[in-house]
Amino acid sequence: MHCYGVLKLLSDKENEWAMKQLVAKYEPSLLDAPETMPSDYQAKLRQSVVGFKIVVDDIHAKEKLGQHRKSDDQTGVFAALSDSTHLNDIALSAYMEKRNLGIGNK
Repeated sequence: MHCYGVLKLLSDKENEWAMKQLVAKYEPSLLDAPETMPSDYQAKLRQSVVGFKIVVDDIHAKEKLGQHRKSDDQTGVFAALSDSTHLNDIALSAYMEKRNLGIGNK
């Protein structure tokens, strides 16, 4: 997959907010531990981080669903996905069938 778009550097405030969101998601215990991550350390860290966002305006992608594999391999994977109890697996097998990709029909 290749994505194309316009890059925008974040302001200091936006960068601070983005970093707080990342910490809240991946290291929430650090938010309540000023002794581990004091505010002066956070400020120093932010000076070394270049925050940016990209507004994507074009995507180039290929569907890779095992269609390059042997027919028997495709059939086995498709059957396992179809018989699964996981909704994502079932949805993927339905998509594969709809697109006629990776289901053993070479």
